[in-house]
Amino acid sequence: MLKKIHHVGIVVRKLEEAFEFYKDTLGLPLGKMATMQDQGVKAALLPIGESEIELLEPITPDSGVARFLEKKGGGLHHLCFETDNIETELQGAKDKGIKLIDQKSRTGLAGIIAFLHPQACCSVLVEYAQPVDHSEHASLLGEARNRTFTAKRLDHVVIAVNDLEAGVATYQKNFGLSREPAGEVPALGIRNTFMPIGDAKIEFVSPLGEKSPIAQFLTKSGEGMYLLSLDIDYLPGALSTLEAKGIKANIAKASDGGQIAFISPKHTHGVLLQLISRR
Repeated sequence: MLKKIHHVGIVVRKLEEAFEFYKDTLGLPLGKMATMQDQGVKAALLPIGESEIELLEPITPDSGVARFLEKKGGGLHHLCFETDNIETELQGAKDKGIKLIDQKSRTGLAGIIAFLHPQACCSVLVEYAQPVDHSEHASLLGEARNRTFTAKRLDHVVIAVNDLEAGVATYQKNFGLSREPAGEVPALGIRNTFMPIGDAKIEFVSPLGEKSPIAQFLTKSGEGMYLLSLDIDYLPGALSTLEAKGIKANIAKASDGGQIAFISPKHTHGVLLQLISRR
C-alpha cells in the first residue's frame, strides 16, 4: 500500500550551496546525509511535515544524476512514494505491465527502494521506498526553527501533462490514487485536478491555451514535474526572510482566499517553488 509522498528529489550542483536555501532560509532540518558510491551521488534528506526533500549532488560524471544536471542544470528529479511493503508494490507494478528501472529492490538513502521508468508515469521518475528506521526523522523534526515562519509540510507537487484525463488515468491505474473533480483556473491558463496521498496532493495540470506558462513548459520540456508547493504557517514572515536575503517572490491569490508566493528557479537550484499559507 502506498502511504504518502516520502520525498521529492532535487538535483543540485553542490549540497552545501543548496543548504543555504533549503536549510538556512526555509529552516528545514537535516535529517540524514550519505554518499552512495554505487549510485554516484551524495544525498541529503530534509524533513518537512510527514515528507522530506532529498537533495542530490552527483559525484561521478557518468551517473544518471550527473547527466540530468548536465542536461537540465538541476531541479525536480523524482517523486518518491512510501510503502510498507516494497516487494508487494514492485510485484504489483510488474503484474500491471509497468515499465521498471529496478527489477529488484535495493538499498538507498530512504530505505529499501526501487524506481519505475518515467515512460510509465507521464515522464516522471517515480521511486518506491520502504523506510528501515524512522528514528532519525522523528528526532529532528523540531531541530531547525525559524523565528518568522515555519515550513510545515509538503503541500503538493504539480505534474504538467498534455492531456489531463489521460495523465490522471495513468496514475489511477499505476498507483490506485483517487481524484478530485477537475476545474479550470483561467488566470493561470490551466485545467487541473488533485490526487490526495497522505497529507499532500499531486496536482495534474494541462494548458487552456497556447500562451500559458504550462503550455510553454510543455513545449520546451515536455511532460513532467513542474512545481513544488510548500505549506508555510506565516507567509509574511517567509517573504521578509526571503527579501533580507535578496530573493524576490511573486505574490498571487490562492483559490481559498489566502496568498501564495512563487520563487524563481534561479534562487532554488532549478525548482519553481510555491509557498502557500493554508487557511
